[in-house]
Order: sequence, then structure tokens, then C-alpha cells
Amino acid sequence: MYLQHILVPCFALAWIGGCGSKGATQATATGSGGGATSAGSSGTTGGQSASSGSSSGTGGTTASGTGATGSTSSSSGGSPPPATTCTTTVKLVDVSTPDTVVGTGTAASCTEAKLGAAIAAGGKVTFDCGAAPAVISVTKTIAFRTDKDTTLDGGNAVTIDGGDATQIFTFTGPNFQTTKTTVTLQRIGFSNAKATGSNPFPTASPPCSQGFQDGGGGVIQIRDGVLHVIDAVFTTNHGAVPGPDIAGGAIYAIGSLDVTVVGSTFTGNDASNGGAIGSLFSDLTVIDSTFTGNKALGTGANSTNATCPVVGGQRETGSGGNGGAISIDGGETFAVVLCGDVFSKNAGGTGALGGALFRTPDGAMQSTTIDQCTFDSNTADSAGAMYFHNSHLIITNSTLSNNVANGSGAIQADGTILDLTNVTLYGNSAKTSPGGTISLFGNSGTFNNVTFAKNHCDGAPGSGFGVDLFGGTALTINNSIFDSATQADENAPMACQNTNTGASDLQWPKTHSSGTNADNPCVTGIDFADPLLGTLAGNGGPTQTALPAAGSPAIGVGKACPATDQTGKPRPATGCTAGAVEVN
Repeated sequence: MYLQHILVPCFALAWIGGCGSKGATQATATGSGGGATSAGSSGTTGGQSASSGSSSGTGGTTASGTGATGSTSSSSGGSPPPATTCTTTVKLVDVSTPDTVVGTGTAASCTEAKLGAAIAAGGKVTFDCGAAPAVISVTKTIAFRTDKDTTLDGGNAVTIDGGDATQIFTFTGPNFQTTKTTVTLQRIGFSNAKATGSNPFPTASPPCSQGFQDGGGGVIQIRDGVLHVIDAVFTTNHGAVPGPDIAGGAIYAIGSLDVTVVGSTFTGNDASNGGAIGSLFSDLTVIDSTFTGNKALGTGANSTNATCPVVGGQRETGSGGNGGAISIDGGETFAVVLCGDVFSKNAGGTGALGGALFRTPDGAMQSTTIDQCTFDSNTADSAGAMYFHNSHLIITNSTLSNNVANGSGAIQADGTILDLTNVTLYGNSAKTSPGGTISLFGNSGTFNNVTFAKNHCDGAPGSGFGVDLFGGTALTINNSIFDSATQADENAPMACQNTNTGASDLQWPKTHSSGTNADNPCVTGIDFADPLLGTLAGNGGPTQTALPAAGSPAIGVGKACPATDQTGKPRPATGCTAGAVEVN
């Protein structure tokens, strides 16, 4: 497996756990807890479980569409939010003329043996297991063909179960980033699958890496292939624990040209890294999908230590825990895209990074685009929502709320360009260290029409400050709002550690929340004025936002404005509302 390089400057690590010989070892206290608002998932394209769904059959459809995922909402309930505008070329495969039908109309006729035979034959596979939802138990891993495309369509009525003992599928292509044979899993459920490690690390005392070098992908491990997942449900599946590089309680992709997940749900999956999905040297795209309660169970993250045994040419330390929902690693040259996804209550491991998302490209800097997504109530020791290294991270039309970490409550990034447009960061917190919202170490970034509101650092004086922005990286910030940051240290910068460049921005309050000292301006010449923000709520569009009230000084001050706001509402080119949401 490939080393996850975590290179964070020592001045930053003084606040989040100290410096190792190469890379970061995070704080030892676990960042649990969570925010008061839950980003519950909405249905996408009609996923199912073992206890629900429609009757099966051999029919199919060419209809596609990614469904309406929705970012969710608070506990107040109400109608689901509008659909996203995310698009994908990956559509449901037409299975109206299947090559094989598993079952003859009863649940008893849908057996593991018949499933295995159908997959061995390849082609389009459907199910006829009777009117009630069916569960097929698997006791032996089934290998997909690498020379023939296979589609498995459960008709929203079939769940395949691994009994907490069995990895369900493998696909092992003959090369690396070459094979285009496609496995499609659509309208089907998977539960209780388990990938087990069989190749342990040599015995050595911690912090040298413990556990296994293999064991990712409880539902499927795909190497050198193409995987399309559409309208599928993954529940309580497991990858091996611990291990510094092993990832994916549900899906683990290695050296694969295309891994695309659309309109699917991942709940309660876990692995050493990437509780739901692990991607190594693979091209990952995730559209309109929901990740809830997934966990990275490894500990100590991953770096190098000269005193540890050589394994695969490296002396590794740490045993994982990165990326509670998704972990992306390796020298991939792919642009990762996440659109319309909801990440809620996912958790990173002790001493690790990224409550929901983790990416560390090796070699050249790579891009990740996050659009119309919600990250709510995720937790980690550091980087409550996401951690990025050596990346160009572009976030648009998204909300990060109520994420919690010891330090870097929402985002931590190093060696990374961070560009935000129409983004809301609300109620995020750091429990013991600086960076209640964003900690950015190195490179640069541009923020346009971003709203920071009610974020906080809860550490003692001298430990918790730089609530909205920490790390010293110079940013360009335009048309943005910094509102109601709180901390306990009146002698340290409250909202922003440094003063940045930009125009048409607002900051409030002017004095510290814990005393009378004036706060550091987040932007040179910023206007200290109360933006009169409302609470986080559904104000249109698939994500929640904080709307300025009538009479807010944020209304009409923006210049060189984006064409639309976070909800999709048009903005004027000049005279728009500062912050993520437009007020007409």
C-alpha cells in the first residue's frame, strides 16, 4: 500500500499534537460529540433495505437521473430540500432483457449458489425472489469476471448480506489503471460484509504501524477495473482494522480508471481508514449520495519513523483512522468530484485526520471539487469535516456546520490552494486548540461570498483562538461575512489569526467575546458591522444557509459577484449581498 504523507508545519503542530520526524501526529484526546443540528439524508433514487422496497422482477429501465439528495435539515423536519443540479454520465443500465435471472419467484429460490453462477457468467443479472424484499446470505467471496461487463440489478428489493464474516465481491484486473471492464451495482443493498486482513505488519511497538497491510472493501475490492454504483444501499459493512493504509468498509478501489457512485447511501460502515469508501490510485466521483455514521477505526494516522521496520520500502508509523467516510490516497493524477453529497455524523479515529473526508495526493498537486454538499456534525481529533494535503480544493455552494475536532473544527489543509465560493461555515468548533473552522498551512486561497457564523474555540486562554481562520496563510477574501466567533482568550486574535486582503467584507463583533479588547480585522479595511444573520435554515437550494435580515448592512455591498448564490438564486454583478446567500 502507499504511504499517506501528512506533512504539516511544526508551528501548526504545536497546537495540534507536536512534530514527528516526518509528518503529523495528532492530539491524543478523541474528538467526539457533535453539533446540535443533524444533516439527515433524504432518499436519492429509491434505495432499499432488507425490510423495504418493491417487488422484484426481471424488468429494467433506461431511465436515469441522480435523484434528489438533499442536504438535510435540522430536527424541525418539514419538506425535503430541492434536488441538486449535479449531473453525471453514469446512468442505470437497461436490464429489461437480462442474461440471467436469479430465482424463480420465491425467496428460497434466490440462493448464494445461483448468485455465484450468475456472476460467473457475467452480463446483466436481475432477481426474481418473490413479492417481499429478499436477503441473500453469502459465505464465500465471489469474483467478478475481468473480461466481461457485469451488471447486478436488485430492483430495489434485494440485499446481499455477508454475515459479519465474508467479503462479498472482488474484481482483480490483470494490470493497473488499464482495464475498462465494468462492474455495475444498481438498485441493490449490501449489509454486514467483512473484509479480513491476512498480511500483518511485522511485530513492533507503537507508534510503529500495527495491524494489516490488506483487508479493504467489505462489499467489493476492485483493482484495475471500472466500478459504477447507482441507487445502492451499504449498511454496517467492515474493512480490516487496524492498518495505516487499508481503507473502505464498503468499497475499496485500487488502480482503477473510474469509480463512480451515484444516488447511494452509506450508513454505519467502518474500516481502518475511509469507513465507507477507500480510493488508492483511482479516479473517484461521488454524486448525490449520503454518508451517515461511518467510522475510520484506526489510530495515529500515518507517517514515517526511522526506528520502525521496513515494509514495502517504507518505515511506517501510525495505524490509520483517516477519513471517517472517504479516504483518498496515492500518487493519483485524477480530479476528484463530489457533488450533492451529504456527510453527517461520520468520525475519524483517535490521533487521526478528517471526520468525513481525507485526501493526500503524492507527487503533483491534484484538484478536488466539492459542490452542493453538506458536511454536518462530523468529528475527528483534527479536521472535523475534512483534511487535504498537496491539493487544489475548490468548494462551492456548500455548507459545513456543527463539525467538531480538538483543533481545525471543519477544514485542515497544508500545501493546498483553498478556493471557496458561496459557502456557509456555521457552528463549527475546536475543543482544545486553535482553528474552530479552517486551519490552512501554506499556499494560498480566494474566498468569494463566504459566510462564517457562530463558530467557536472552546480551549483555555492561550490554546483556543483564530476561530474562523487559523494558520497564517495569506488569502484574498471578497464579499464575505465573519459573524459571532467566540473564544475564551481576549489577548489573541478571535475571528482570524491574520489580516488578509480583499474588499466588501463584514466582521462582527468588533471586540472579543470574552473581554473588551478589539479583535484583529480579518481583511484590511473591513467594515465592522452586525450582518443580522438568521439561524441555519432552509432558504432554498439543497443546502442550508444563514440569511441576513432586512436592513442588514451586508445587502448590496458586494462587487464582482458570482452569477448565483449558494441556493442557485441569481445575483447582480455589482451590488450583491455579502455572504453566501442573496437577499433581494
